[in-house]
Amino acid sequence: MKVKVENVALVYVELPNAKSEQDLYEIKELINTAQGEIKLYCTQKRDSIDPTTVLGKGKLDELKRTIEMLDCDIDVVIFSCNLNATQRAFLTKTLDCDVIDRIDLILDIFAMRATSAEGKKQVELAQLTYNLATKPEGDFSRQGAGIGTRGPGETKLETNKRLARDRIHRLKLELKEIESHRNLTRKKRRENGIFTVALVGYTNAGKSTLFNRLTQSDVYADDKLFATLDTTVRKTTLDNGIEILLCDTVGFIKDLPHTLINAFKSTLEEATRADLLLNVCDASDENVADHIATTEATLSELGATAQIIRVYNKCDKLSTNSSITLASDTPVSSVFISSLDGKNIDILMENIKRHVATHYSTVKIRVPLAESARMLSLLHKFDAQCQSVEYLDEYTEIKVVISKKYIDLIAKYIVF
Repeated sequence: MKVKVENVALVYVELPNAKSEQDLYEIKELINTAQGEIKLYCTQKRDSIDPTTVLGKGKLDELKRTIEMLDCDIDVVIFSCNLNATQRAFLTKTLDCDVIDRIDLILDIFAMRATSAEGKKQVELAQLTYNLATKPEGDFSRQGAGIGTRGPGETKLETNKRLARDRIHRLKLELKEIESHRNLTRKKRRENGIFTVALVGYTNAGKSTLFNRLTQSDVYADDKLFATLDTTVRKTTLDNGIEILLCDTVGFIKDLPHTLINAFKSTLEEATRADLLLNVCDASDENVADHIATTEATLSELGATAQIIRVYNKCDKLSTNSSITLASDTPVSSVFISSLDGKNIDILMENIKRHVATHYSTVKIRVPLAESARMLSLLHKFDAQCQSVEYLDEYTEIKVVISKKYIDLIAKYIVF
């Protein structure tokens, strides 16, 4: 579907200790992703946000005059800071224009990207929850075709907070039902003892491209922020015969809205339940250290405790010296790769295999012939890998790679 490019006025409020260059680059990329074109840029340094006007009165008057004098009409004014209901109402009336903030922008992109039924419900829940808390009565639930007004559903809600609360309640019930099905799938995976690796990381770091290379899949991947929202799970086999699951998850971003984290909690739990995390980061981005910190802080907030391998992707864009500098500053296991051309993918797989090995044991078991069929069936149920099966006169000897959690169940058959 072709989306109309909209004219945007960007207002950046620079507060003390702000990383203005990084913040500006990111919000401009968000606007570009949302099909906006910046026609006017306004900035003001402030010690704090004005509780009503956000900007100083003089700066706001200047912004209003500039918008009126532009050759083109401004479709939406986007503020870099979060806005409350009072500020939105005042700014919208003063500027005579749609006014949104950075969180609206992120939610809008999620609405554009949502494809699955679950994804659409999660985004709608996040939008309604945020709108209910921050937008005026006559504006909070509007849906349309412009930046900050897009919604994932077909229904256009009336501007009534009671209806919005009812819809939020229904969405939570529907998502709870979806979550119960997801939990059943996770339970079956845990019962099978299959090792799970989750790809996490900052948005647009190349997670989906890496996922496709590791699993020979064709998950949608693009050089855009939040190109994919839905968690995808695929099984792949290591060269030692052990099968593992790889999960591709939604990307993170600085100050990811809590409404989104809460709405996507069941999806993000794939990362919290994983046995190993690959923190995929763009090694060519000068803000890579901040991106790593943002991702790992979000993982900590979600309760993820698995070991992490930092995967510095896009290393084909780096000089040798920059790679050495990054590696020396990294306190955890790391590997430099290019998911695009496959460089060092074998090294990454060896790293994964080492972590998997800590969860598995290779043992030889000797089973009476009468119990052989039952044992082979049991090993299959445990997702164990039989490396050899030898039928002797009275016994069957099986060399098997099995999850350590099941060792006790076959301990009496183990021979040394």
